[in-house]
Amino acid sequence: MSNLELVSAIAQIVEAIILIASVFYLSLQVKQANLLSRSETRRVMMKMDLDDISVGRDRPEVIRLFTKDELSPEEKIVFAHHLLITIRQREYEWQEFQENGVDADVYETYAKVLNVHLGTKRSRKWWNEFKEMYNPDFVSFVDSRIADQPLTTYFGKYDTYESTFA
Repeated sequence: MSNLELVSAIAQIVEAIILIASVFYLSLQVKQANLLSRSETRRVMMKMDLDDISVGRDRPEVIRLFTKDELSPEEKIVFAHHLLITIRQREYEWQEFQENGVDADVYETYAKVLNVHLGTKRSRKWWNEFKEMYNPDFVSFVDSRIADQPLTTYFGKYDTYESTFA
């Protein structure tokens, strides 16, 4: 074997090692990017959820619309738009779950609120009127989620909750 052949063989070995190291490094970068993306998705979901929860703190009259006997025309609009926003959030979360943007256990925690938001006679009637505005697969998911579910008692908890210490 001549020196030139030896140098060529060594160069091929070094090239193969560099190629393997590059592929390994690239796989680490992809894994890190996926972790960051999932983390950002969870952050966005948390922000949206906190915004939704803050409605009860900042505008408690909106929460009362779920169970109020009669709504004025203005209240009907407020109620409809509150649910449009809230259910759009749930649709985003569902889409992220479909694309593996969040784990099943994380998604399930957020999806539970569908039974609250669509757990009154009024909100279920709203859903039947407005669900055409959402992704058909999401609509099927929601319909299966709330089918055979009893109406929620969540909103009654505000009336029975004791905020004083005994």
